[in-house]
Amino acid sequence: MPCRERQSYKVGMKIVELPLDSLDLCYTGLRARRPVVEKRLMGSLGEVGQQSPVVVVSAGGGGRYVVIDGHKRVRALIKLRADVVRAAVWEMSAVEALVTAYQMASGAGWNAVEEGWLARELVRGAGLSASEAGRRLDRSKAWVCGRLGLVESLPEAVLEGVRSGKIGAYTATRHLLPFARANAADCENLAEKMMKEGFCSREVEALCRYYGTASREGRRRMLEDPARFLKVLAAAKFGNDGSLGAAAGRCLKNLELIGNISLGMARSLPEAAGYDAGEGTRERLRMAWLRTQERWELFEKAAAAVFAVQAESVAAGRNTKNSQEVIHHAGQSNADGDFGAGGERPQPAGDSASA
Repeated sequence: MPCRERQSYKVGMKIVELPLDSLDLCYTGLRARRPVVEKRLMGSLGEVGQQSPVVVVSAGGGGRYVVIDGHKRVRALIKLRADVVRAAVWEMSAVEALVTAYQMASGAGWNAVEEGWLARELVRGAGLSASEAGRRLDRSKAWVCGRLGLVESLPEAVLEGVRSGKIGAYTATRHLLPFARANAADCENLAEKMMKEGFCSREVEALCRYYGTASREGRRRMLEDPARFLKVLAAAKFGNDGSLGAAAGRCLKNLELIGNISLGMARSLPEAAGYDAGEGTRERLRMAWLRTQERWELFEKAAAAVFAVQAESVAAGRNTKNSQEVIHHAGQSNADGDFGAGGERPQPAGDSASA
């Protein structure tokens, strides 16, 4: 921020105590809520009181003030039934205060969607041009247009999910934005179910990826019950068609995980423990390997004892491998039959595939 603006901020500020009911929270929608952070903040305020003032500007007389920064503290104080709030009153317009608050933070703490809301407020609300808004924010015109296009391309249900903290900004921009551009109505439908079910980013990625390859009927069924779709997809991935019990299903999943980790270690260990790593690093890795080897030997003995009967069955002509393949294909058929059409299959999430 230029020195001239920083000096103006220092001169035109005073710290006062204001009644909570004198505050106008019209800009609270420019920032996303973070329930975990706000819960921790409320505990701190209840224990030691308010330490940092909120930033406000005069609403034009009548003893009213517009909150520029500190909405989380204000909400926490309201929940704690406080009467007053410590506030730093900036002697400037609300638009200038929004710009100054963003500049002072250098954009830190603002996600892409929040920056889009700020750009929309400056351009659509205050009537600034994209070039002027970019100049005031120390950004380019293209940056302002990009942030503006971001929030104007996302359905309102997605924006509300981000604003309430139920949908992450990364999920919205990385997965739901391309979905919305392809089919805004279906994206809004999925967003509403996401807020009810609380899907993580990896699950949303799986849903969006499947939507891009599925038939119309498959998409319809997925959108009707995305939570059930994810369960069927997980069962198909790990070869569990529902016939395995909870303990057996966990063992199957963990065995797959051990196999993937072992494969990854076989590829990365030679480089990590190479001669360039140093004797200290090599020795620590060697000791860790010895501990792992001891546990692996115990695991091998347990598995040998468990599958001894199975080995006898194989010798007698019972092909266990074929049985496992039947289970695996049954799981795939279950996923395809419920949510696919025309031979299309759900695509697993990229993070899960590379666990």
